[in-house]
Amino acid sequence: MDTEEFIKAVSPLLKERGFKKANATWRKDQGESVAVFNVQKSQWGGGNYYINIGTYFHAFGNESTPTENKCHVRVRLSVEDPSIVISAAIEWFQARALLQDAAKLAESDSKKGLVFKELLSVVAT
Repeated sequence: MDTEEFIKAVSPLLKERGFKKANATWRKDQGESVAVFNVQKSQWGGGNYYINIGTYFHAFGNESTPTENKCHVRVRLSVEDPSIVISAAIEWFQARALLQDAAKLAESDSKKGLVFKELLSVVAT
């Protein structure tokens, strides 16, 4: 499945879960945070792509439509069947929708290099 086919496949799955699309990025406001799902085309072409997801916390900034690289917690998912990817992303977003929950996961996430320093400061206090 190439990039465009994957985007076509995930669009309705994300839309039915309340995400809004802009280009190859979908966002959903979760109250304290924004869930961001992004499909990034490989710079080397060939239909290769990456799936980047992240959570942006309103407590640390005022962006209403943050890009994935601005998210306070981020991860790259494996390219798999679209329904499997969406299920994994939704589960990940739900576990990190609230700042308190993300702070609890920050120690293990930071060991994987997923957490920005702002979130780690919440853990330290």
